[in-house]
Amino acid sequence: MLTDVHGDYNSLVNLLQATDVINQELEWTGSAATLISLGDNLDRGAESRKVVDLFMRLETEAMKDSGKVIVLLGNHEIMNIIADLRYVSDEEFLAFQPEESAKYRESVYRDYLNYSNQEDTKESQTNFNLMYPPGYFGLIEAYSPSGKYGKWLLEKDTIKVFQNRLYLHAGISNELLDLGLTEQQINAEIRQTVKSYAELYHEFIRVGLFKHYFNKRERIQVLEALLDGQIQQKHLNKSSILKKAQQFIELSQSLLITTPGPVWYRGNIYCHEYMENHTINKALKHFNAKQVLVGHTPDESRVARSRFDGKLILLDTGMLQTHYNGHPTAAIIENEQLRLVNLDDPSNIQPHPDPVRKPLYPNELSDEYLSQFFSNANVITEEPLGDFFSKPIKLTFEHQGQQHNAIFKYLDSDPKLEDKRKNSREDNFADRFLYDLAAYRLDRILGLYMIPYTAPFTYKGQDGVIQYWIENSVSRTELIQNEQLLDGYCSKSDEEALMHLFDLLIHNDDRNTGNKLYSLDTGFLWLIDHTRSFRNKSTLPKYELPSPGKLSPQFEQALKSLTKGSLKIELGSLLNDKQIAALLLRRDKILEKYRSRN
Repeated sequence: MLTDVHGDYNSLVNLLQATDVINQELEWTGSAATLISLGDNLDRGAESRKVVDLFMRLETEAMKDSGKVIVLLGNHEIMNIIADLRYVSDEEFLAFQPEESAKYRESVYRDYLNYSNQEDTKESQTNFNLMYPPGYFGLIEAYSPSGKYGKWLLEKDTIKVFQNRLYLHAGISNELLDLGLTEQQINAEIRQTVKSYAELYHEFIRVGLFKHYFNKRERIQVLEALLDGQIQQKHLNKSSILKKAQQFIELSQSLLITTPGPVWYRGNIYCHEYMENHTINKALKHFNAKQVLVGHTPDESRVARSRFDGKLILLDTGMLQTHYNGHPTAAIIENEQLRLVNLDDPSNIQPHPDPVRKPLYPNELSDEYLSQFFSNANVITEEPLGDFFSKPIKLTFEHQGQQHNAIFKYLDSDPKLEDKRKNSREDNFADRFLYDLAAYRLDRILGLYMIPYTAPFTYKGQDGVIQYWIENSVSRTELIQNEQLLDGYCSKSDEEALMHLFDLLIHNDDRNTGNKLYSLDTGFLWLIDHTRSFRNKSTLPKYELPSPGKLSPQFEQALKSLTKGSLKIELGSLLNDKQIAALLLRRDKILEKYRSRN
């Protein structure tokens, strides 16, 4: 199977020949094999039409030879059907110029001159052609529900269970699974949703309610204005049109074709495995499958990857050379075993394991990079942060033209507490910069990767720690004050559940909205400020936060792997024996309390 061709016809042909599906004459030679496309054959590339024509022909040839070609819908197939043409290249449009009606193009041009108050000049013609490249209306017609390609695509499924594996374009969200729909029901509902949306779109074009250049949001705005009575035109104010306007709005908001839907959802790829694992397991159980295979999301490696111990295979390798410069790759399954065919690297026969979440580090700056940077950089500015009890300092570092910030902490209310062998009152009231370093190291031991890079540092003769200052982030306090919502694929409640479990483990007395940070680009949660943690108490602290509802098998195993010996090696210079013993006792209580909820 393969995915995300995006009009790269030559790479597609080379892959099909390398996998013995077609010969040099481009004829089907796969015998009884099944060829699966995970969608996104269209857009961006110049030869999308040739790609679709090839799949259409091979579909017929394969059936005559006891084989099968299964083409699934991706988001770009659906976008073309519903006339969302943001990613169509001029070359793609041009391929449909022969079918474009000159009469219709002229009528749209005259309408364009009318609503833009322009004269028919070379400049207006140029502007019109930039808005509607040659072939634009031919493509729209071809991908309409009654057009050659639209009609063919609307016969296709979106998800497919084949030989105990689940195939789809993007991913399976928990919201989709909560609908309780079968494979057949999902396919039927998406097919009908897309078809109805597209048919209404074309009707609204014909009656003059829509212009071709309207984006999806503008379409909704016009219909809302119509329903609110702001548009007063007799032929548009009929009850039948108003009813269809409401229907169109509802279709556009369908979960099945929006962010949580199977052609768009990226949470399986990005979100923390300790939480997203329950969605993958739920999907496998619901569809009676053992593995999920998706495309949609390449990364900088441009190779196939895997997550959740191979339960999820990510096959988008950025095939389109002119756009992604990726490595054309197909997956072959024989005798239940999966292997890759990478045209650029014959040795790449297995997917590379992905990290527990992506990006793994804030601003995609790894621990290794930051360790080297801060070791070699010089402090060029300092800014005391006086709003905090511990009076931390924000330091700006520079090295070889690169600058990064870090917060420097040096307050230690109880020096040498880590060396004490007996319980003391200070164990449960200390405020120590060393605990930020202990929390960071424990975070990495557990595979959470939710705490920014932290390291020992001496500044102006004062021992302390530095912690990477996350750029382009916002605290929970700021979000509340600004009434701001962040976009992202990952469940905020799931991330907070991980935070809560970690806070229980380290007995963090100081979690608040100010030390929960969120990346503005991904919405990921990052945890800072753990100087009042690691209390010498075996009981779990009580918080106002809601109790976590589940403990994933991976996180459970990570907790079980903690031992007195391993913690002594990693944290013995930061915590005393009593603190380590209390941490392990709290670990046992977490396992006892949450294990049964898996």
